[in-house]
This record gives sequence, structure tokens and C-alpha cells, in this order.
Amino acid sequence: MKIKIDGKEYRAPTAVALIDEIKGINWSATPETDAEGYIAIQADTLKRLWNKKLILPESDTETRAIAMFKAIASVGAWEFETEE
Repeated sequence: MKIKIDGKEYRAPTAVALIDEIKGINWSATPETDAEGYIAIQADTLKRLWNKKLILPESDTETRAIAMFKAIASVGAWEFETEE
């Protein structure tokens, strides 16, 4: 998986691992923030900044993380690729 934020590229083998790579750049996240907590932070950010509700599948955390990355990419905030 690959994401580009403000010109900087981050890579990880899974979406959850990608969250671990980038959560430090979000002022709301702490080292203890898990993937589901980070998804919740980003859901709140989408609502506040873009008035867009993050719709997530009722599935495992990995699938939910991919949906989150795609939603954020859809508003143009990040570039996201699954590199399949």
C-alpha cells in the first residue's frame, strides 16, 4: 500500500501498517492510538472539513482502513494506491 501526503510518500504491506506509519503526523493521534481509533479520528476530520460522512463496511479493521484511505483520497487530501 502507498499513500502520499503533502508530497511525502509512505509505504506499508497493509492498510493497518500504513496507519501505524502515518499516525504520528496527525495531532489527534497518540502512539497508543490503534487503527480503529485512527479511523474514527479521520471520520471526524472528514465530517468537519469536507462535510462528508465516512461510510465504512461492517468488516475487519483492514477492510475498514482501506475504505478510509479511499474516502480521504476521494476528497483530494491524499493519494492512495493499493499496489495490487
